[in-house]
Amino acid sequence: MGRGAKYTETGPTQIGDNVWAFMWEPGSWGETNTGVLVDPGAATMVLDTVWDTVRAEQIAAETAELVGDAPITEVINTHSDGDHWWGNDTVPADARITTSAASLHAMKEETPPAGVDAFATLGSLVRRVPGPVGAMGGYMNRIRGGAAFPRTRPRLPDHTFESTETITVGHRDVQLRFLGPAHTEGDLIAHVPDCGVVFTGDLLFIESTPVLWFGPLGNWIDALNHLISLDAAVYLPGHGPQCGVAEIRELREYWLWVDAAGREQYKAGVGSATAARNMLSSPEFRRFAHWDSPERLVLSMSTLYRLWHGEPAAPPTLARRAKAFADAGSLLRAGGPTGVRLRRGYGR
Repeated sequence: MGRGAKYTETGPTQIGDNVWAFMWEPGSWGETNTGVLVDPGAATMVLDTVWDTVRAEQIAAETAELVGDAPITEVINTHSDGDHWWGNDTVPADARITTSAASLHAMKEETPPAGVDAFATLGSLVRRVPGPVGAMGGYMNRIRGGAAFPRTRPRLPDHTFESTETITVGHRDVQLRFLGPAHTEGDLIAHVPDCGVVFTGDLLFIESTPVLWFGPLGNWIDALNHLISLDAAVYLPGHGPQCGVAEIRELREYWLWVDAAGREQYKAGVGSATAARNMLSSPEFRRFAHWDSPERLVLSMSTLYRLWHGEPAAPPTLARRAKAFADAGSLLRAGGPTGVRLRRGYGR
């Protein structure tokens, strides 16, 4: 475990009838939940893979033991962030990998693992430098933590859908629905009706502060309303512990607060990073202050300011990410507002 990080890797944990999850709490950077759906003796579906090659291989080995004589035939990638698909090379070569059409487009446009690794390595070298450059480097280094990234771009999905699709795994149906763009360009969910389980990808961060990279925010709130309407027994978020409808409502309240309080700051002419600092110091924030990595509000505010300026929703460029990471890193260096728990990122 690197950099003094404390986290809990679990799994496989049964969350439904022949449905398991590999969870990783508290759900900070890179601490991605993945899932396995089995029709015993027939077929298996894997839902998301992780970016750290060591953990990806560990999950693949444990999954092979878990599924027994039900071969992995289907894999789902819920969206384009690397911590949800860079482990695709660990699934069987003959398994079909599915994502949304929008997600595949984003995957092809994203910086490959080697580029992210180089960026993070540079960050580790400059993180002690005063000013924005050091703050950015320190934060990027924090995001990678101890992860060992793939050396080449992992296998891309070979099947996509536009809006909805049902995939049959043995005799079990899994209903896919595209609910983006929101967190990213191509967010999808996977609903297993026969056992009331929903895999949400990063449309849900539970007890972990969410990040709006793409937008618009209204789409994310609509997606949360859809998840609530499913009234499932178990929701597996992209990050954080499994949850029910109550936790989804709390996440919706967070985004409604961010939208209202952020717009007030924007109309007052306050810059996005200062707006985030002000919001983190407000009494209204206290109900969310126990969530992991609250400084990520800085990243979401940078996206919201772009949208409120009238710019179209779009994936973050390297320059946008670097500026947002510098602002978040500066907040961490300053110690954060009183009462805010500023947590470390992923560690291994």
